[in-house]
Amino acid sequence: MQPYIPPSSPAFEKESHIGNEPASIQARIAGDAVVRDYENKQHQLSEAIDATKHLVADLKNFNTEEWKIRYPHFNQPSDTATPGVGRRALTFADEPSSSTNVIVNSVSNERRQMKRSVTLLDESSLTEEPASVASSESEDFSILQLDLNLGATRHAKALISNLERSSISALLDNRLSAALDHLNLLHARIHDAHSRVLVTGDLNAGKSTFVNALLRHSEVMPTDQQPLTTRFVEVVSARENNDVEEVHVLEPNVKYDPADPSTHTVVPLDQLEKLATDIDNDPSAPPLRVFLRENSIGSSNPSILHNGVVDISLIDAPGLNRDSIKTTANFARQEEIDVVVFVVSAANHFTLSAKEFIWQAGHEKAHLFIVVNRFDQIKDKERCRRAVMEQIKQLSPDTYADAKDLAHFVDSAKVAMGFEDSDEDDSADDMDAAFSYLEQSLRSFVLVNRAKSKLGPAQNYTTHLLADVELLASANSVVANQERDVALKEISRVKPELDRMKRGKDSLEDGLVTEEESVTASATTNAKQSLRAALDRVGRGELAEGVPVPVYPGLLGAWDYAHEVRRALLSSLDIAVRSVEDSSRDITTGAVKTIGGLGDKHLPADVERSKRVFNANAMFFNHSNAKGRRVSGRQYVGLGLAGNSALSNVSVSDIFDLQYHLFLTDSVPSESPKLSPLKDLIPASMNNEVSGIGAASLALGAFSMAGGKTVALRSLLEGIVQLSELASNPVVRKWAGPAFGVIVAGAIAYVVYELPRTIPRNVGRHIRAQLLVTSGGQEEDETPFCEAESERIGREVRKVMRLAAWDLRERFRAALEVRNEIVRQSEETAERATRALEWFTEVEQRVDLIRGQLGLKL
Repeated sequence: MQPYIPPSSPAFEKESHIGNEPASIQARIAGDAVVRDYENKQHQLSEAIDATKHLVADLKNFNTEEWKIRYPHFNQPSDTATPGVGRRALTFADEPSSSTNVIVNSVSNERRQMKRSVTLLDESSLTEEPASVASSESEDFSILQLDLNLGATRHAKALISNLERSSISALLDNRLSAALDHLNLLHARIHDAHSRVLVTGDLNAGKSTFVNALLRHSEVMPTDQQPLTTRFVEVVSARENNDVEEVHVLEPNVKYDPADPSTHTVVPLDQLEKLATDIDNDPSAPPLRVFLRENSIGSSNPSILHNGVVDISLIDAPGLNRDSIKTTANFARQEEIDVVVFVVSAANHFTLSAKEFIWQAGHEKAHLFIVVNRFDQIKDKERCRRAVMEQIKQLSPDTYADAKDLAHFVDSAKVAMGFEDSDEDDSADDMDAAFSYLEQSLRSFVLVNRAKSKLGPAQNYTTHLLADVELLASANSVVANQERDVALKEISRVKPELDRMKRGKDSLEDGLVTEEESVTASATTNAKQSLRAALDRVGRGELAEGVPVPVYPGLLGAWDYAHEVRRALLSSLDIAVRSVEDSSRDITTGAVKTIGGLGDKHLPADVERSKRVFNANAMFFNHSNAKGRRVSGRQYVGLGLAGNSALSNVSVSDIFDLQYHLFLTDSVPSESPKLSPLKDLIPASMNNEVSGIGAASLALGAFSMAGGKTVALRSLLEGIVQLSELASNPVVRKWAGPAFGVIVAGAIAYVVYELPRTIPRNVGRHIRAQLLVTSGGQEEDETPFCEAESERIGREVRKVMRLAAWDLRERFRAALEVRNEIVRQSEETAERATRALEWFTEVEQRVDLIRGQLGLKL
């Protein structure tokens, strides 16, 4: 396809020759060169767009699957001690309170921002700002700006700052998806030979009048002093419709196909005004497609619509500030447009909606065609021109740089109404000339400079998108690097403690088990030995220190005396039990301190120590309420034996223990048996008369003085045999009666006399016998007193030890788990941040490669 070259082009210099070649050949050669250059740029741009699509798709997947990409903001640093042009405080939308000082490097080429990166600020080495930093460039995003307000992205920062990281990531994911869709649209647009020109602007700016002037018609698009156009109207050459003039009303939500009647409704051309100006139209009403024939047939300067080279559509849009839906539609429609012709009223200049539209369109279209309409109605034209050009400079710097060809001050109404050949004043002629120059510039921009008008928006959008992607990757590289450093620092801090705890785990467990077993065994053994010694003392009738000795009231009070002695002896055992418990408390207290020392040795310093205070007095506190244990068929507990009715009952044997005196019971270990000799019981006057009966006296003395377990029944039988032999002696028979009476009387007197001393021993022996009954032949749960009490004390000590050890184990386990989790999460974070850092570095490299494909040199 050959580009259209206007007659004013140098290719049409009729008198110029290269060698002997006529000007037409030169023009054809120049046209071929332009076509080849266009095709080369189109191919490069197509490859660059494909590469950018893959890059954005990978970034989108990375954001979804690998790393929640952070959205950065760049603010002026609060500390101005070392001011710099590119110095900024980097914050993130999900964490606005935390900032990092960075340098934002912005490199531009041919008024286009190409490269934007972020590096950490090194305060110590900061002397002067790098030459590549451009302070005039904004650090905000252009394509990937998070938009929460239908285009007014600059007002969305405050809302974005209150969102969570996941929400911001989702918003960014939507922006990446929109960028992918637009890249697909750009790819299709640069391969589409059809050029679409959108004529837009504020209400009543003269858009429809301008379209009529371009079409050489005065009545195609309806015009009036008040706004008329309420829907999009696309005007194309009738050649695309077999040279038939008509209007196609497109069906909503259906892909339009001129050859398929089901996708549109055909209406006559004379119905266009009614369709385009119906104020009852739904704001979302489908656009109109108008097929129009050339009005100036045979003219040497046909309309731009009928150029004969490139298919062009002129799209008349509703006013920007008509309503929000129409304004939004204009914003969206410009993405499908190759060239935007913005019509602004000379009287009103650029309104707020116009500025917003131009700012939004500037993300893609660096060059806009500006038409300042109704300029002839302005009295101070120079003042109006300066004001409008200053606004253009701020809104679209690239348009301002080419303002000679892109910014025009005209009056479209005169041209549309056929005033081109009028003989009015020179002012009208000047305006006609201005419109002719406008038309020529537009024709040149659309037809000749197609690399700028057709490919330029796609290249400009791709360049801005690459700059945004690079800035996003660079800012997130700072985050990834910081997260990796923090994670590695945390690992270096926690990992040695974790390894030490793992190595000391077995040692701690062995120490706790050893301490528990040794302390329990020590308390149990000590209790058993102490209680056995106490029980032996009770068996000898000895009272514990501090227990008052009962007063013997006499023979008549022997029974009560025995009862009091029994209570005193049982109280002695209670005291012995309490003493053993106190000793166990002391042992346990020391063991608990030992366990605390194990905790100090094995727990990290930052782990909170146990706040529990060991109260030794709480040990054995509830044992008196515990279920009693059976001893000799009776219930008893460790304390309160003196009040135990089963043990405090007195029997006759407690006073006269005949079994003991007849050697039928076991003896109790005694330190000094107190038995009176037999001779003390015989009167002195009878000493000489009984000399003949020495053997009998010896036998009776042995009988009366023998005691304990050492005298056996055999000795008793031998004494009886000897007595029977003596009975045959006359002398013995003579004195046997009196002697026996004396002996019996003496024995009775001795027993009565010794009751205060024999009752304690008798009661002690009986108590000892009761508490030392084994389980043989008895119920299964019977246990000797010493063993039962020592087991009880051992259990109590073990319970305390296990509680203290459990607390230490739990703290150790919790500390170990916390450090395991910290190390695991830190390792995962470091690994993820490292992958992200590598990936973002790769993104920056891919961006540079794509810039090379676009032919952009830094």
